[in-house]
Amino acid sequence: MWRLFCLVLPFLAVYVAVGTLVFVPLTWATGDIRPIYWVARQGCRLGLRLAGVRMRVIDLEYAFQQPTALFVANHVSNIEPPALFAVLPRIAVILKKELARIPLLGYVMGLGGFIYVDRKVRGSRKRAMTEGVKTLRGGIGLMIFPEGTRSPDGRLLPFHPGPFSMAMEAGVPVVPVTVHGTEKLMPKGSLAVRPGRMALVFHPPIETRGLREEDRQELIARVRRTMEAAIDGPSPLQ
Repeated sequence: MWRLFCLVLPFLAVYVAVGTLVFVPLTWATGDIRPIYWVARQGCRLGLRLAGVRMRVIDLEYAFQQPTALFVANHVSNIEPPALFAVLPRIAVILKKELARIPLLGYVMGLGGFIYVDRKVRGSRKRAMTEGVKTLRGGIGLMIFPEGTRSPDGRLLPFHPGPFSMAMEAGVPVVPVTVHGTEKLMPKGSLAVRPGRMALVFHPPIETRGLREEDRQELIARVRRTMEAAIDGPSPLQ
């Protein structure tokens, strides 16, 4: 707990404030989001290190085999989004609207092309999916947790079909990612990050070009089989 309050949170607060003050005006002036995106990735990496998290990344080359892809991962802990953001190529994320209210950070995420969805507003999800397809077609990948929420026991919850429809409509591959060990570092319901090891395992891209709506369930099943086999198999932490 001392790491969180004495190291991680003070570091992130200063880092976000300085990064926003320096790089947001630069983005306004140049129209180039890449510098602030690079700074954000470095902030995630440094924050994880300060928290004592040692991350192993396996087969990252699969994330870069295609110019654009939809990345889907299992979700058991809030430590996973910054960990994935730290290693993935340029991506956008679909987030709940409440996160837009975070001072400075919410604005920067919006500037970076992140997509906000308001679950209380009818039609918001449909608009988010439309924006997601537009983002993918524009050459920026998407990172999504298809379960929609964190799993309480590490087992995969049912997948929402929307992300897979977006990939099919945009004609981009789906890259499954399995996350290991994060339930011990930051359990669901906990605000503290415990020092320890985690792993991100990237799996071969699954092509969607030529698939039709009736093929969606088989695409979902194929992705799920890949992820379940990795989660139930030998631990990459050993």
